[in-house]
Amino acid sequence: MRSPLGLAPTHLPESEELARTFVALARGVLEGADTVEVFSMLAERCVRLLPVKAGGIVVLDAMGFLQVIGASDQSVHLLDLCQVQNMEGPSLQCCRTGEVVEDTELSENGPWPRFSWLASSHGYSAVYAVPLLSRGVVVGALNLFGDVALPAEQLVVARALADAATLALLQLDPREDTVVVARQVHLAVESRNTVEQARGMLAQRFNMSESAALEQLRRAAEQLSVPLVDVARATVHRDPAHPATSLLEHPLA
Repeated sequence: MRSPLGLAPTHLPESEELARTFVALARGVLEGADTVEVFSMLAERCVRLLPVKAGGIVVLDAMGFLQVIGASDQSVHLLDLCQVQNMEGPSLQCCRTGEVVEDTELSENGPWPRFSWLASSHGYSAVYAVPLLSRGVVVGALNLFGDVALPAEQLVVARALADAATLALLQLDPREDTVVVARQVHLAVESRNTVEQARGMLAQRFNMSESAALEQLRRAAEQLSVPLVDVARATVHRDPAHPATSLLEHPLA
């Protein structure tokens, strides 16, 4: 519900829900969960914790290009891809400056016309990019998409969630070992691509939505107690030795 000034309500998320998010993130990291799964969970929690419609996380690869790692839904993924492909958008500016970037107008006459048009076509009128920042080193950005402007209090929460994403990705000082950081980002990007490919294959095979296909992969990973990317890799390669291959021959109930 909009306020008279078009701002989001100023109440903060429930402290218990916020605490559960950080606990889930810490548990995922400690238990060695896939970076893609951890970041997707965090993006989904952003939608629950803040008055936004969708969230996504992008990271900088070794070549300095933005790569989508986690998203709350498929539309955000497409928007983030637009930023990467068209070389324009708030995330690029955010990663260059290390500052929060916001746009509550999304004018096609603004600094990123194609991104603004696509965002508006998905029903968004306000976008934010919050840097994933560690000791002055920008490693990516948390994207938030909504239809109301966020007040300062909720931007503080968004910053905390972005910091949590940074810790989950790096778990080290990026200035001390850039090779390890680059390798970690590379593996995260590879995992994301594998999950996307498997999701697309399942969606086509069973004529289902990509969201439903992703849920099938997650259920299989949960039933087999293996990482999501392992199930995705077995799906892509149709590995007969992996139990996920036979498990996913038919949609899971």
